[in-house]
Amino acid sequence: MLGRAAATAMMAALWIGCWCGGCRAYRILAYEPSVGHSHWNVMSAVLESLVDAGHVVVCATVHPATGRLAGHPNYTHVDMAAGVPEHAHRTARDLDYAQLMSLFRSNAFLVRSVTDLTRRMCRLLFEMPGTRRYLVGGGRAGRFDAVVVESLHSECGAALPRALRVPAVYVVPCPPVSWMPAATGSPDSPSYLGALLADRPTPVTFRDRLANALVYVHTQLVRRYHDAGSWVHDTAVLSPSASTGAVVLINTHHSIEPARSAGPNVVDIGGIHLRPAGPIPRDLAQVLDDSDEFGVIVFSFGSLVALNSLPEDILDKLKSVFRQLPQTIIWKYENDHMPDKPDNVVLYKWLPQRAILQHPNVKVFISHGGLNGVYEAVDGGVPILGIPLFFDQPRNIQNLVDLGMALSLKINEFTEATLYEAINRLIEDQKYCKLMNFSENAKRVSTLFKDRPMSPSDSAVYWIEYLIRHGSEANVTPPSADASWTVHFMVDQLFVALSVLALALWCSVRVFRYRTSIGIPGK
Repeated sequence: MLGRAAATAMMAALWIGCWCGGCRAYRILAYEPSVGHSHWNVMSAVLESLVDAGHVVVCATVHPATGRLAGHPNYTHVDMAAGVPEHAHRTARDLDYAQLMSLFRSNAFLVRSVTDLTRRMCRLLFEMPGTRRYLVGGGRAGRFDAVVVESLHSECGAALPRALRVPAVYVVPCPPVSWMPAATGSPDSPSYLGALLADRPTPVTFRDRLANALVYVHTQLVRRYHDAGSWVHDTAVLSPSASTGAVVLINTHHSIEPARSAGPNVVDIGGIHLRPAGPIPRDLAQVLDDSDEFGVIVFSFGSLVALNSLPEDILDKLKSVFRQLPQTIIWKYENDHMPDKPDNVVLYKWLPQRAILQHPNVKVFISHGGLNGVYEAVDGGVPILGIPLFFDQPRNIQNLVDLGMALSLKINEFTEATLYEAINRLIEDQKYCKLMNFSENAKRVSTLFKDRPMSPSDSAVYWIEYLIRHGSEANVTPPSADASWTVHFMVDQLFVALSVLALALWCSVRVFRYRTSIGIPGK
């Protein structure tokens, strides 16, 4: 259970929300259960959009306020860090590669372990004294107008809007997932849409479809038997009631993701974390400007993986290939010193990645395929060499490969030859190949990505305000949201049809045998 300081913060935040009842601002309760920094990038961007629009936001999370949220008078942070195990904090940033492969060694292990952590965070939130006092029995009327919660690994967060009897806004920091709460009303069909943990976003061959179906069934079973229903015991303090409507904000965009059928309550906000690029530090800007002859290659695995922790054989292959290239390599590297560093490699512990990828001298971005970094490259129109590790990263990179703006390598399988060939294809084909010009394709995708009727921030704010204004009367959730998977895939009707067919076949056999037994020849 959290200490008295966190409980006091929750009480004060709730009082602020009540005190503002007479003003035009809506009062939003937000909850971010994930310890992943990339997840917070998306959630914080949604919350920044809300406070910029004048609304009051109270957020319970382990992440301190960042960006415009820090010090904003409309934002209150309720710290949950005291109740999170130290090893969970370490998974959030600059993780050791060996530790990463141990924690996320398989999709089966990944889904279950992260679901367990999310449910633990829910129990932590629901045990807070402030939560108990103000949310038991539905809370006091008018205290909050909506709940914004990341809903990716567990349905437990859905208890908050139900308990408060207010609209729910689910934030999904990755492409659409098949195991999230039944709020979208449009479950994926494994026959033509790749599951989040499948390598291909669009299954093509029979083998692809079979593998995709197996991944789909597995994640559904984990959610159904390991999560759905079990969180009721974790959150029994809340006495969940009926929902008053829901909107799902998904960090995706049709320019880089296969189109899918969805109701108006599913809103694409891909790239919402992209803010105007700030200035580049002088020394780094000098490196970029001085590389106008051959260009620059940017190498980063984002905030999750410490590249200096890669196995020695992989680091040796990378350094050997980089040494052969005429380009300057800007490498996000967590140590001050790299043994046997190539002369054309420049090391930085931190990179203003968005600003760098806007620079015209950047030729290729080598990335693990984290979605936030992918959007930064797409926005900048930069080709990508993907080296995906786990979760949605293989799928994210494959999307870009299908669009002709990326190539992909497996981290444990690439050789010096394949790495050198991939980098040179991405760069040289920009000059000589008319059929597969990666740079032109990247700029084409970037144009599609930016061409929108309104910004992702404006879309998020509009639909949240719309849902608060109209609630369940908004009529944006398809009827299929309340349907089980057996109904959606017509399993019940198929069972009846097969039963009738089997009965007819059985009757025909019985009649045939009877006619044969009494000597009546068949016709």
